[in-house]
Amino acid sequence: MCGIAGFYNLDGRPADPRVLSRMVDVQRHRGPDDQGLRLFSLRGGVSAECRKTGLAAADGRFEGALGFNRLSILDLSEQGHQPMANREGTVFLAFNGEIYNAFDYTAELEAAGFRFRSRSDTEVILYLYERHGLAGMLERLNGMFVVVIVDLKKGDVSIARDHFGIKPLYWSQAGGTVLFASEVKSFFSHPQFVGELDVEYLDEYLGYRYCAGEGHLLKGVRQLRPGHWLHLTPEGVSLRRYWQLPDPPARSPLSAGEALSRFERVLADSVSSQLLADVKVGCQLSGGIDSSQVTVLARKAQADIDTFSIVFEDPAYSEDRWISRAANAAGADSHRFFFTPDSFIDNVEAATWHLDQPVNHPNSLGIFLLAQRARRLVTVLLSGEGADELMGGYPRFFDAMLRHRLAPLSPVLERVPWLQRRLDGDLGPGDPAERFITATLFQSRRNLDRLRHGFRHEPALERRRAIFGEGGADYLSNCIKFEMQTYMVDLLVRQDKMTMAHSLENRVPYLDRNVVALVRELPPEHLVAARARLGRRPTKMRGTKIILKRLAERTFGGDFVYRPKQGFGLPLALYFADRRFRELMSDRILPGIRKRGLVAAEVVEGWWSRLGALEEAELEGLWICLALEMWAQIFLDRAGVPATNEIQPAPSWAQADAVGAGRRPVAGLPTA
Repeated sequence: MCGIAGFYNLDGRPADPRVLSRMVDVQRHRGPDDQGLRLFSLRGGVSAECRKTGLAAADGRFEGALGFNRLSILDLSEQGHQPMANREGTVFLAFNGEIYNAFDYTAELEAAGFRFRSRSDTEVILYLYERHGLAGMLERLNGMFVVVIVDLKKGDVSIARDHFGIKPLYWSQAGGTVLFASEVKSFFSHPQFVGELDVEYLDEYLGYRYCAGEGHLLKGVRQLRPGHWLHLTPEGVSLRRYWQLPDPPARSPLSAGEALSRFERVLADSVSSQLLADVKVGCQLSGGIDSSQVTVLARKAQADIDTFSIVFEDPAYSEDRWISRAANAAGADSHRFFFTPDSFIDNVEAATWHLDQPVNHPNSLGIFLLAQRARRLVTVLLSGEGADELMGGYPRFFDAMLRHRLAPLSPVLERVPWLQRRLDGDLGPGDPAERFITATLFQSRRNLDRLRHGFRHEPALERRRAIFGEGGADYLSNCIKFEMQTYMVDLLVRQDKMTMAHSLENRVPYLDRNVVALVRELPPEHLVAARARLGRRPTKMRGTKIILKRLAERTFGGDFVYRPKQGFGLPLALYFADRRFRELMSDRILPGIRKRGLVAAEVVEGWWSRLGALEEAELEGLWICLALEMWAQIFLDRAGVPATNEIQPAPSWAQADAVGAGRRPVAGLPTA
């Protein structure tokens, strides 16, 4: 788990190593243990490693630059230094992530004549590329990664993101330069990049709280989608897809019992493989069944395990009771940290800076605090991320399954208008794909139209329709596939940024390729039921994520597994009412909203004035607007935010602006 930054001048201009150094330094929190800088030329077929002392002495031979910050997890020695080159120096790479099956290939590679200098998965990837090419290498990897490979023999650069989007990668073409980095903030260190709002994606953010697919709120910035790779040559840049989430077969040969047995085995194997590290590994334990099941399996595979949790004084928000149950069942040491109004106010701006986008999910601040505290004891955490999206864990999947079951009855329903109207009332009328997409809107159309005059939903809806259309199976499976390529990716980015803010690696066992492959083979009824009852009371939650709940019930019991889904909410109204946050609102946020004019200030001020009486939807809308303004002040206005992180200071925007940009220096960014 590390940080990557670099650029390539398509027009052949010499790469400035000082710019590369600043791009990498601003991400130092992603890898405080080591740093590597390398210049290269695809035209000349040469490269050279830079040292800090010689940054100003570039000789003009190199039009490309690649930098790396290392968080040492496997092989803590200098042999794991990156960018890592082959023996001839003709191929080198930078790799962010972990490959859990890497060492399965060492015997094959040694038999083919490769000689290992380290015990790192990075070197395995390098030799897999040399032996099998890019496509063959990617096909063999099971893990999380962004990998940048510079091949001087072929004269190209390949940048690939993992199958599910666990690791982030952003890119942008600014003039004749292609920029790429693990975090967008690195781009501001390059004089060609101008950080401006992309209004095309503003309405999507206001409605959905994030941008799906390639989109980003900064103009010209694109996310590399999961399962894709970026190809750079002196002639230009192209995007290619190397993998797609599989569609289930029409029929599955597995019974429910066989499926559960196989699922238990592959999940246990995944957890065991992800404990591999030369540093201490723990578990992020929320008290929900996803992280609780991971914790139990981790404890079975490892002699001792520490768990880390966020709790609240208000029992309406705290899962403390269930955290105790899970930790006791696993026999794990439990570390719990209270989240207070100070935790919220002290960290909200620093978390925004680390996230590179508005803090769309307020509970991101809980992960931020948990990572900060856990880092004192561990360097790696396993989490339960991805289970809900992979196995249909939200109520909207229950509705999708019901639509799937009713689809063959459509001709009959059309002849019974009252029944059709009742179903439309429960499930929503209109096109099923659009209905599922809009089920993830976090604001009503009425609120959105009030917040932004001329609000346009269609562009975002069409982009999401295109992603939904990539599914080629039954309706429920297509809904899951869409969710895994949109909402889940945003959650994974959130996990990465909030943990790496404190140099902590987050791993996600549910997104092991073998686990995903098995679950995607299962028929819909193994995941979601169209009908479900808990005793005599109907409940959607018993009918979602069925296979995982059956497994967890063996350990935790039915009351633990089938309790109402609580999620990880924060008492926003309480934090907003705090004196310090009110001062922040009156001094900076509300004046900024009025001046910027992106949303209707009178609506936001109206919500703020009756804070204690807001409905849940209005509170959500208020937060979305406040988070947007805090992000805009940091990334559009280039304002500083307070230092909070204790690991490694990041350079200020003033340092980033010092060469070539001519912008006003601003001091005081957060430590990283």
